[in-house]
Amino acid sequence: MQIEKKQIAYNRVARSGAIKYIVIHDTGNKSKGANAQAHFNYFNGGNRNSSADFFVDDKTVLQVNDYTKYYTWHVGDGKGKYGITNQNSVGIEICVNADGNYDTAYLKAAELTKYLMKQLGIDASRVVRHYDASRKNCPASMSANNWALWEKFKQLIREEIKMAECKFTDISG
Repeated sequence: MQIEKKQIAYNRVARSGAIKYIVIHDTGNKSKGANAQAHFNYFNGGNRNSSADFFVDDKTVLQVNDYTKYYTWHVGDGKGKYGITNQNSVGIEICVNADGNYDTAYLKAAELTKYLMKQLGIDASRVVRHYDASRKNCPASMSANNWALWEKFKQLIREEIKMAECKFTDISG
C-alpha cells in the first residue's frame, strides 16, 4: 500500500498513551474536488478545532499526522464517554466527494485499516465508527440499511470476504 505523507501543523497534541482504537469517519463533504488533498489544505490552513490522521480518496491514501508522536482531534465530541478518545485512537477519514469513486475510496480505507491493525496490534473489534465514540452519525455514508456498509467493512478487515468479492449493489439498498 502506498501512503503519501504530508504533515498538518494544527490541531494535534503530543501522544503519551497507547493507541487502542482505529476510528473510521467520512468527511461528509460531497463537494466536487473535496478529495484527500483538499482536506489536507483545509486542515493545514489554520486552527479548525478538528483534524484526522488520514484522508483517503479514490486515488490517494494521505497521512497528515505522525500518529506515533501526536494525536489528532477527531472524536472529541464524545468526551471519552464510551472509552474511545482522541488520545487512544487513530482517525481515518474517507472522502465522499461527488467527483470521486466512493467504492474505491472505501476499499482503500479498508486496506489502510488492515495495514494499521497489523502495525499497531489492534483487533477488528477495536476498529470502530465515530458513532461508537460519540453517537455522531459518522461515517454517514455507511449508515443506511442499519449500517449494512459498515458491517461489510468489518467483514473486509476481518478478511471474511476478499476486496474483489465486495459488491456494493448488494448493500446499497
